[in-house]
Amino acid sequence: MEDEFKELLDTAMYKEIASQAVYEAAQNQTIDPGAKVLMKELADEEAHHLQILRDFKQSDLESTEWDKEKISNLMISEYLTGGDTLDGANIQETLTFAMKREQEAVEFYSRMISALRSESAKRLCKNLVQAEQKHKSKLELLYDDLFYQED
Repeated sequence: MEDEFKELLDTAMYKEIASQAVYEAAQNQTIDPGAKVLMKELADEEAHHLQILRDFKQSDLESTEWDKEKISNLMISEYLTGGDTLDGANIQETLTFAMKREQEAVEFYSRMISALRSESAKRLCKNLVQAEQKHKSKLELLYDDLFYQED
């Protein structure tokens, strides 16, 4: 496995570990029971993604293609303010926090694509962008269902 690709996998695994830790800690910071459940689900998803990356690294399947699907982007997180902390957060603030965190991950991997030389590392980054977009979309759809009312 080429060095750049291996380093990218290591970085991605670190980011999944960090996200999982943030979401686990967030469970104790929010007072909203629904937000606690959401943070636990997000922590579990990050743990699952970490395992996928570990398996990917072990199998040395650089050329493996991940599922491609069209992912909606409501762009809610790009227009919301707040979400900087979870201390005493309600479900709306928790969703804002999580959406912004997932958006940061999308932006990170998107920037990495242009910085990488190897095609396999670029392909992995594109797949990671899609995975993070899927998280963000799920959160945005939930936010939309809970907080936007049709007239």
